[in-house]
Amino acid sequence: MTLHIVSKSPFSSQALYDCLQSLTEGDALLLLEDGVYALKHQALHDLQETKVYCLIADSEARGLQNSSAIASVEMIDDARWVQLCTEYNPIVSWFR
Repeated sequence: MTLHIVSKSPFSSQALYDCLQSLTEGDALLLLEDGVYALKHQALHDLQETKVYCLIADSEARGLQNSSAIASVEMIDDARWVQLCTEYNPIVSWFR
């Protein structure tokens, strides 16, 4: 079970697309920094079996707190982020 972290906007980077191609059963996706712009991206609609998390502080900082493309995105705080890092192994950051 891998935690995939996307920190770049899907509108200016391939990070989200590269990540989505690598997802397997049991993996999770965490959106943070400019990666939270994926909340407005169509690509998230295809993630029916993948747990998707979004760092609430980053989404609020960008005015996206109510902009999720899919209802199943769990908005999390820093403490929950740390918890996720202990639940998943390995952790892969996508930022290209």
